[in-house]
Amino acid sequence: MINKFALLTGAIAGTLFAASLFISWQMGINSLAAFHKMYAFLPAIFLIVLAAAWWLQQRQGWQLEMKHMIRFSFLSYIVFEVFYFFANYLLFDIIDPSAYPRLVDTLNQQDVAKLRAEGAPEDKIEETIRMGEYAKESLGFGQRMIGIGQALILDFIKSVIIGTIIKQFKR
Repeated sequence: MINKFALLTGAIAGTLFAASLFISWQMGINSLAAFHKMYAFLPAIFLIVLAAAWWLQQRQGWQLEMKHMIRFSFLSYIVFEVFYFFANYLLFDIIDPSAYPRLVDTLNQQDVAKLRAEGAPEDKIEETIRMGEYAKESLGFGQRMIGIGQALILDFIKSVIIGTIIKQFKR
């Protein structure tokens, strides 16, 4: 039951991400940039997995051990990462390859405007512009796999945090 519910939780989180990605892309590059900023700072996936873990533990009468909560959370994240990878690959490499450089340009322009409004030194602004140009380069398969590996390490850490939080509710 734990594994099936983890697969379902990851698929729901992944589907929500993919739908949000494509809807924001359809709305225009500024909406896509806003979605990416919101996704980066709002822990929506963490909250979805945490809520599902809490519900699962409650449904099991608070009898599941922490290792089960970590396994549930990590499996949910693995499924989510598969959806994340394919949604981004589909949008940025197949459907609209020009969207990624436009997104990076838009995000970079917003960052530069914010730095200028805050009165940042010109060398910091120039560095931000250079970083934006570097970020527009297309990612190879190896770079994508490294990114997924790094995400999975962070996902495991988040899974331990979720397990610890759920353990605190155990009666």
